[in-house]
Amino acid sequence: MKRLTRQRSAILNCLTAADHPLSIEEILAVTTDEIPEINLSTIYRNIRSLLKEGTISSITLPGSNARYEIAASLHQHHFLCEKCNRVFNIPKCPKGLQDLVPKGFKLHSHSITLTGLCPACIN
Repeated sequence: MKRLTRQRSAILNCLTAADHPLSIEEILAVTTDEIPEINLSTIYRNIRSLLKEGTISSITLPGSNARYEIAASLHQHHFLCEKCNRVFNIPKCPKGLQDLVPKGFKLHSHSITLTGLCPACIN
């Protein structure tokens, strides 16, 4: 693990406090409050390093830029709001996925993204 710089700590704190995966722009906006001089290249450099270490994970959703969250021991599923483009974690995994797998195939993992409108965008 690389040394814990102020910038790296701010990024980790930002992702730990978030209740959903964050885009690079969202990470920059939050960390700028703590470290005004932080810039995009610093964010990208630290994100690459944290991904390589396995400390964080990348979430790539259809039609959207990558978002980042603290790596979870369990997989997570997501809801993408089509209007505001925010991403929300879905707390449960649907049952019966193995029933969807063709006969003779073995399921190793899965990823589910639901899309629609969040409560704020419905109103």
